[in-house]
Amino acid sequence: MKKNLKDKLVNRKIKKPNPLLMGFARLVLGFICKSNKVKFSYDFDINSIKNTPTVLIATHTSRLEFIYTVYGFKRKDINMVCGYQNILKKGIYGIFMRLGIIAKYLYQPDFKCTKNMLGVLKRNGALGLFPEGIQSTSGSTQPINPATTKFIKKSKANVVLCTSKGTYLATNRYAGDRKKGKISVNYSLLFKPEDLERLSEEQIYNILLEKFRYNEFEFNKKARNKYVGKRPNAYGLDKILYKCPDCKKEHVLTVKGDTIVCKNCRFSARLNEYYDFVDVKGNAKPESIDEWFKWQRRTVRKEVKADDFNMIFSGRLYTIKLDRLRKPPKDRRLLSVGELYLSNKQLAFLGTMDGKSKGFRFDTRSIYSLTFSTKGFLEFYHNDDYFIVVPDNKDECLIKWTLASEEIHNMYDEKWDLACADVYEYDKGEIYG
Repeated sequence: MKKNLKDKLVNRKIKKPNPLLMGFARLVLGFICKSNKVKFSYDFDINSIKNTPTVLIATHTSRLEFIYTVYGFKRKDINMVCGYQNILKKGIYGIFMRLGIIAKYLYQPDFKCTKNMLGVLKRNGALGLFPEGIQSTSGSTQPINPATTKFIKKSKANVVLCTSKGTYLATNRYAGDRKKGKISVNYSLLFKPEDLERLSEEQIYNILLEKFRYNEFEFNKKARNKYVGKRPNAYGLDKILYKCPDCKKEHVLTVKGDTIVCKNCRFSARLNEYYDFVDVKGNAKPESIDEWFKWQRRTVRKEVKADDFNMIFSGRLYTIKLDRLRKPPKDRRLLSVGELYLSNKQLAFLGTMDGKSKGFRFDTRSIYSLTFSTKGFLEFYHNDDYFIVVPDNKDECLIKWTLASEEIHNMYDEKWDLACADVYEYDKGEIYG
């Protein structure tokens, strides 16, 4: 039987990156880094780990982080781990296959991926990981899965940490443009094999989190670097900020130029070239995008625990076509037309297909996130399958769906809830009176 794209990708033997293709790729990546004026620094002699099993752990503040991380690391034998859905795209699928990219079902236990990663280290190769899984929404640290610590402990490899400053501010999650401003990327040798033998998993996790932790806005409060693009820094901000900190109403925020404005009350705040909120009108005084965003999460965390909590919108449920590569959105296969429903008991899509009832029910405990895309859809994994939900209303604000689904999952997953508590500042509670 002919293998589909998924089978070819997931079940293939992972080899070293094609040397000629990697050489060309590094030229392209180098050009991008130089054009963006990225500065690289190293706290150790990076050549000292050449031809040794190495795990590269990197923060994920920007969609361009992949480029900066791979180029600055300098090793041509690095196999990067990448979300399955990001590889199944026309134009990059074949390239990523030849570069030895390892596919990962995000947020899911993935034994094939783990086996492939250990295989890379067994041949003294280098492995690149983004333990946060996806790009940071609000410019600060996202949870590190405890499974990452287990893998690091088991790897018995050198562990290099790659951190960055200014990358979110130059290429934030909520807008598609690139801002001009300072970007720096640093590499440090976090663990040696003998360290991993000596340290417990808990100790490894605590050290990793301490060194890994970042907040782009706190950084720039001190650095005072300007970030300026073709669009104001506030453009698209209403895609991730949906609740007014003053009147507490939802979906009443809009962006006008460089200012976010509440349509229900007199609150407004201008976002300047340093990403500071200035000229604030109203009683609430948000310190940063991240502070505001985390406050929203805390309010949702309380909401989802109510017995009558639910969310609903009309739209279409898709998965990815696996027979051949197509450009989006032609690469989607329609599964059902109807309504997406979320409660703290279930996630369901109830609709019709070809005139017949076609419903899908998913166990919320196994879904870590309904991840929002700024292109106007939600995406999620369930049992190693990838799904997309596109709302009928193109202006639908989707970020609350992401927050709610994540906090519902936390109700059933104590370990993940503790990892979230390490970074999301739940204890701050209501900070806008």
